[in-house]
Amino acid sequence: MSRRKMETWMLVAVFAVVAGVSGFFTWPNYAEASKLTVASGTLDMKIGHLEDVEADLERRTRALMELQKGQEMACRQVPDRPDVANLMQHLSMGVDGHTVVDQTFTVRGRGVRAEDARFEILPLVVELETTFDNIFDVIRRVEQLKRLVRVTSISMNCRDVDFKQSKPTLRASIGMDVVYEQSDTGGE
Repeated sequence: MSRRKMETWMLVAVFAVVAGVSGFFTWPNYAEASKLTVASGTLDMKIGHLEDVEADLERRTRALMELQKGQEMACRQVPDRPDVANLMQHLSMGVDGHTVVDQTFTVRGRGVRAEDARFEILPLVVELETTFDNIFDVIRRVEQLKRLVRVTSISMNCRDVDFKQSKPTLRASIGMDVVYEQSDTGGE
C-alpha cells in the first residue's frame, strides 16, 4: 500500500470516527439540549407567571388588611355571649345620693333569635334617677362600646323638686338590645 493510499484511508477513518461520534454522541445530546431548552423556556415562563401571581397575592393581602382595618373601624364586634356583667360594669355610675340617686340594670327575658338569624338579642333596661348630663353620659358610653349594643328607647320624666334648693334629677329608662352570636350547642 502506498503512502498516499494509507493517508486516504486514515482520512476516511477519521471522517468515519467523527461521523460516528457525531451520530452516537453529539446528535442525541444536541436533541436532548433542544428539549431541555424548550423545558427551560416553559419553566421561565411559569416562574415569571408565578412572580406575577405572588405580586398579585401580596397586593391583595395588603388590600385585605386595609379592608379589615376599615371594617374594624366601621363595624362593631358581635361577641359569642351577652356578657351583661361586663356591660353593666362599663355603663354603671357611682350612686352618690345627690347627682346619681338610683341606678338599676334589668335583663328583660332571655335572648331572642329569629328563625333564620345568626344573632340573638338580649333586652336590657337601665333605669336611672340622675341629672341629664349623667343620662347623656350613659348613652355616650353605649356609643363608645366596641361591641354592638343598640339603644332602642329612652324615656325621661322630671321629679317635682325645688330647683333653687337642689340640682334637678330626672327618672330615665334606657332600653337596649345586647346583640351576640350564640354558638350552636347541638351537633350538626
